[in-house]
Amino acid sequence: MSQQPPNRLRNLGKNPQDGEQAKEGDKEIQLWLKRIGRSVSDLNGLSAIHVAGTKGKGGTCSFIDAILKEYRIQTSEPAKVGLYTSPHIKQVRERIRINSEPISEELFADYFFNSWDKIAPEDEVDPHCKLGYFGFLTLMSFDVFLGEKVTIAIYETGVGGEYDTTNIIPQPIATGITSLGIDHERTLRVPIERRLSYFTHRTEAGAEARAGIEEIAWHKGGIFKSGCPAFSVCQDPQAARILIERAKERGALLSFISPSSDILDVNFIPSIYANNAALAVALVESFIELNLVMKVDSARHRDIQLLGLRSARLSGRCQWLRKEPYNWFIDGAHTKDSLAVAAQWYANVTKGLADYVVPHVLIFNHQSQRDGDALLKGLSTCLQDHRLTIDHAVFCPDILNREGAGRADFVNSNVDPAAISSLSVQYRYAKLWEDLNPTCSVGVAHTIEEAVAVAKTFGNPRMQTLVTGSFHLVGGVLVTVEAE
Repeated sequence: MSQQPPNRLRNLGKNPQDGEQAKEGDKEIQLWLKRIGRSVSDLNGLSAIHVAGTKGKGGTCSFIDAILKEYRIQTSEPAKVGLYTSPHIKQVRERIRINSEPISEELFADYFFNSWDKIAPEDEVDPHCKLGYFGFLTLMSFDVFLGEKVTIAIYETGVGGEYDTTNIIPQPIATGITSLGIDHERTLRVPIERRLSYFTHRTEAGAEARAGIEEIAWHKGGIFKSGCPAFSVCQDPQAARILIERAKERGALLSFISPSSDILDVNFIPSIYANNAALAVALVESFIELNLVMKVDSARHRDIQLLGLRSARLSGRCQWLRKEPYNWFIDGAHTKDSLAVAAQWYANVTKGLADYVVPHVLIFNHQSQRDGDALLKGLSTCLQDHRLTIDHAVFCPDILNREGAGRADFVNSNVDPAAISSLSVQYRYAKLWEDLNPTCSVGVAHTIEEAVAVAKTFGNPRMQTLVTGSFHLVGGVLVTVEAE
């Protein structure tokens, strides 16, 4: 094995971004599935819960996993729970978990090379790249969960739903939609010829056209399946209308979920997590109704579910990491709405944290093709609305250190290497933030390690640092700070 799995993965191409290309990718992943000795019908044996959405889908999947873990502690069932989420925070193995833990390095390598070698016939040139990074790991997760005989598998979509590579499971036991908003607008356009009469928004033509909330809802609703229970948190009226139409098309049984009083009493921070928790409970209850092995008195179900919700830990999401004398407030928010939540959480948690002046520091990056300038402007506005002033801001690429040794897990194949090496995005962000916040000192760092070191210099001796904009950035900061 000349290259370890993370090093090989880093060379895979992007996943299909255009809808029609992605549809072809759906056909290809079925072919690759066959080559590793699995069939599409085999996937029904996973008893999958499938979750899509713009915000909170990873957190919802984590809540589901935490609830099922509590059932396992108290009843020994379900014996094995698979969890497939993205992106990873620190290590790529985090994307494929069994019983809440990333699969071991040995197991990851075994299944990785089993898939890698079997989908590469000698007469083809590097077909792995057709699958892309996410597609290959999705294929591998199917093999892992089937091979390890999980009782249930929880799947988070990557982008969208209709054409997502996770969306080849013919009959999941339940599907869920988290809060919808504007994100991946260029990816989630609906081609003109596929638009239906219930669309009211007119999609613009051209390569720069962007999807509206209706198109985004159309894609997310693509995970609905005939006869399969479907749940959604309460949505914007336009989005809700499209989801209802999609459920009718698919013959799915759609219900909109709101948090009950006992879920609200859990006192989630931030409170918006209560919606994700309520959705998680509804999805778990669908599994319980079908699983006759889980014999629990009806009165105990709610207690177990609430214990599971309270025990959930969402790494990289509203995470407060204390490393005296420094406080790191870490959230991988990367959409307008999620950054607003992160700003509100940071302002609320740090209010009155110290009885003397403590500098507020921001470490930010958003390297993808989305409109990072608009996101940064929105973050600035939200912080100002909460009367919080950032004293120092540092912008860096999602590169851990200058050597990059042993950290292939952090490589993002969806960004332009030239833009990273030139720091062009970071210098643009620095200028923009300086214009928006004239009293703030602003700097650019070459790596995440350098950004962390710069942030520490602002302590007096304490400081409070908000890290946000990218899960890749968040993972690098966690690795750097926790290693100290």
